[in-house]
Order: sequence, then structure tokens, then C-alpha cells
Amino acid sequence: MITFIARLTVRPDKAQAFETLLTEVRDRSLATEPGVAWYSFAKSADEPDRYVVIEVYRDAAAHAAHMAAPWVIASIPAARALVEGRFDIRQYTSPGVAPTARLMQE
Repeated sequence: MITFIARLTVRPDKAQAFETLLTEVRDRSLATEPGVAWYSFAKSADEPDRYVVIEVYRDAAAHAAHMAAPWVIASIPAARALVEGRFDIRQYTSPGVAPTARLMQE
């Protein structure tokens, strides 16, 4: 498994748009991509402007397929417009699994 954890800051006036976008991405990823084992997001209980997005892929091919989907490609600039600063993205892999190439700049 390959896991990405992104920490993001979203201004309160953009929070609803961000949550709507991520809900659409989550739902579509889980419904149409069998290589996506988990995709979800959450808002910090302690810092109301902070979110975390957790994506888990079965392998590098599943991650590449996700990132190549036209609707994912379109969602990235939409998310960037709602996020303050850079995406803080960390990659984690199950033991014995090689990391995948970065397909999105933070």
C-alpha cells in the first residue's frame, strides 16, 4: 500500500467550497477506482483552518491511474485556489513497497 497524507490550510470563507470539492473527489475515487483503498479528509478539531487528506492506493499503478484521470487533473487547480500556501504532502509505504514518483508538486 502507498499512503499520502496532506496537511492543508483553508481560509474559513473557502471552507465550504473546499469540503464540497473534496467530497466529490472522495466519492468518485472510491466509486470508480478499484485501486483506491481509502480516500478521505477531515477538519482539525484544534485548528479550524487546517485539514488533512488521506489517500491510500493498492500500488503505484493505482496512484498513477488516479492522478491521470481527467477529473482529478481538473480538481487540482480548483483545490489550489482554495488552499493557502503549499500542500504539505508526505508519502508512506507498506514494508517492502517502493515509493511512487511524485505526480503533484506541493
